[in-house]
Amino acid sequence: MIWILLILTTAIGGAFLIARTQRIQIADARKGATGGFYQLRDGVTHANWHGPIDGPIAVCIHGLSTSSYVWGPLLPHLTAQGYRVLTYDLFGRGLSDRPHGPQTREFFLRQLRDLLAANKIEVPVTLIGYSMGGCIASARAVEAPDQVSRLILLAPAGLGLTWDRFTKFIQTWPILGDWVGEVLGPRVYRILWARAPSDVPEVQAIFKQLRGELGREGYLQAIISSLRNMLIEDMDEDHILIAKSGLPVLAIWGGSDPIIPLKAIGRLSEMNRNAIQVQLAGAGHGLPYTHTEAVADAIEKNL
Repeated sequence: MIWILLILTTAIGGAFLIARTQRIQIADARKGATGGFYQLRDGVTHANWHGPIDGPIAVCIHGLSTSSYVWGPLLPHLTAQGYRVLTYDLFGRGLSDRPHGPQTREFFLRQLRDLLAANKIEVPVTLIGYSMGGCIASARAVEAPDQVSRLILLAPAGLGLTWDRFTKFIQTWPILGDWVGEVLGPRVYRILWARAPSDVPEVQAIFKQLRGELGREGYLQAIISSLRNMLIEDMDEDHILIAKSGLPVLAIWGGSDPIIPLKAIGRLSEMNRNAIQVQLAGAGHGLPYTHTEAVADAIEKNL
């Protein structure tokens, strides 16, 4: 019996190590990349500037599993509205470093804080947060309300979430969840993300990049850490404080979002009665790339 347990333990541990060692190193993924690489306290962050140099600054913060490429379809609309847009990859995603440690509120705020300082941004900016990025943007608005001019939230997390069973399992179970997530995660998520929600080439390209991230070092560890830290935070108190500050808030929701339940709209209304809320009928969770024009129109009309 002891030998059987030893063999099983070795096999399980070996599968875990093999899964990690076979992934693409971030240094190799950066070859030929465009944009800037900023050395911050926790590591290197990949970022890009877009639009008119003298426009008001908008900083876009992506969500849990995507990286800054998710903003591609929306960028032409934002720059046409006159924004000078800064997009960046959260740690563990895209071409940014993979620092160790829990991906908490402070972890992400420190990255944003350091990136703004590295770019010598001292004026108030528009923060646009998508999904988990909505949590980070809201937390920054609470931390430094004088440095945020307006808050735009696209399907923001922090007010209720509905996960698929696989994601919920790896979020809930330490150790076992890590093994399942890193060993089986690439195969399961490739199946879950096999079909893009649209036949539009730009959307297909985003899902191809999303599946490609599964083969990079540190990506799944980052997802698991964020699931267990940043995404378990309740943002009610943050939205109450944002309401008290008088900061203009626009929240855009998908009417058929399988991840963010519609009850989140009511929760935000309770916390911030002055927040402008727009619901896009039939839209899922991929608002920045599936309903780009509607999102851009909502931003232009309401802010």
